[in-house]
Amino acid sequence: MMKWHLVADSSCDLHALSPEDSATGFETIPFHIHVGRRDYIDDAAIDVDAMLTDNEKSAEAAATACPGAQQWADAFDRDGPVIAFTISSALSGSYNSACAAREMILEEHPDRQIAVIDTKATGPETVLIIRRACQLIREGLAFDRVVSDLNDCAAKTHIIFALSSYHNLIKAGRVNRLVGLVAGHLGFWGIGVGSDEGKIAMRGKARGEKGMIRFLVNEIKQTGLAGKAIVISHCLNEKAAQLLRDALLAAFGSVSVDILPTRGLDSFYAERNGLIVAY
Repeated sequence: MMKWHLVADSSCDLHALSPEDSATGFETIPFHIHVGRRDYIDDAAIDVDAMLTDNEKSAEAAATACPGAQQWADAFDRDGPVIAFTISSALSGSYNSACAAREMILEEHPDRQIAVIDTKATGPETVLIIRRACQLIREGLAFDRVVSDLNDCAAKTHIIFALSSYHNLIKAGRVNRLVGLVAGHLGFWGIGVGSDEGKIAMRGKARGEKGMIRFLVNEIKQTGLAGKAIVISHCLNEKAAQLLRDALLAAFGSVSVDILPTRGLDSFYAERNGLIVAY
């Protein structure tokens, strides 16, 4: 049996798979984050706090750069089945780069099995989809069945953002400037959700940490869980993530709730203290 390989860009807040999935290969390809004159590579060595501090102090505009096609192609050049997972194509060119890399490999090796999944999301939602992929691989499903199921999973899974600042998202044109400024002003948390198109749509605002947690729990209740798992990614705010976890367990009982720190890209856009929840 050929070994499966899963590849994600670093919008995914995972660095490794669980021990039970050690037979499946996994790697992430880093974004680059340009702050002032510094270039931060979004790998395991990135200092998120230093990157955020530099950005907060810098008068120059910061920017992010997605992985190029050749980086994806190097990761795709395997004998076994390969599945890639990218941040929403509506937010980045990473998906297009991965698709171009797929065509590059298939031109030389037309029998290879390579798929690219547009998660229509980021961070914790990508984690849920990758964990679903691992489950399907353990169950022994064929490549086409796995890919079809993962596309369905990406369509059904939800994501919600609770951010105390929308500064970087506004500068990058990811949210409306006026709406973003109002949402993150005077102690308010701006609550946004992932749209069906993979964009960020503002849902409302909440005052204070307790109000934000109540808003998130109520929103998740109204939307409904897509499965029995929730993942919370936090940007240097584990305390709030744990409080939200407790509230979600109280509201939903037997659901599993995992907490992960955001990697560099999600930290840049969620900014300090931000929470991203997938369910």
